[in-house]
Amino acid sequence: MSYLKWLGQELKSINAAGGVMLAFIVGVQLAFYLSAPITMLSTITLVATLVGSACTVYMMIGKPINGLLGLISAIGFIYINWTAGHYASVLDQLVFVALIDLPLIFTWKTWGHKVENGVKFLDKKGWLLTIGFILIWWYPMMLAYQALGDSNPVWDSIVLIIGATASLYVFKGYGDSYTLWLASDVVNIALWVSALFAGYSASSLPMLLTMAFYLATALYGRFWSIWRGNK
Repeated sequence: MSYLKWLGQELKSINAAGGVMLAFIVGVQLAFYLSAPITMLSTITLVATLVGSACTVYMMIGKPINGLLGLISAIGFIYINWTAGHYASVLDQLVFVALIDLPLIFTWKTWGHKVENGVKFLDKKGWLLTIGFILIWWYPMMLAYQALGDSNPVWDSIVLIIGATASLYVFKGYGDSYTLWLASDVVNIALWVSALFAGYSASSLPMLLTMAFYLATALYGRFWSIWRGNK
């Protein structure tokens, strides 16, 4: 089967819940885009948020097409976060590309085998080590990005640590990644709420909406999809 033919089949594989969620976010983001001045940043934001939303929808139902969608959206998010001064989030996107998007693109024929018989889960020791790693690295990471001139080092640094850890767990085939995505989405919401009230990014509102949408897909993925396992 050719890659393009496979892409078409994957796009058509969306379920009812994913289709409804995606239709909603497309309508809302288009409304935001058309009601504000149209600039290069707003156009990149529209494309990145729509493709990124599609990426999370296909990820939550376990479809490897999200590799290509994630790569496209990551390019946009890198630009958006760079203009906003969220340098830690730029690195978070690069980690996402390296550990999820590129492997999914290169292994499009076989990636699904990783989760078709269920996913792995961390034990209590694994979770203690994960939480300890996140907490230990938060403060020094915050200081490092503060020194680099990050516009919001407190929230941005924790976005990087949690997001990078979640990306690693997706790469290793762990369903626990969705618990981390939930945490990452909450922190991302806090980051973009701060940006919205501080007024340093024109992309704040559509990005805030996108992070809220990501939270909804993470909830679905964690509790109602293949990623929930048999717990």
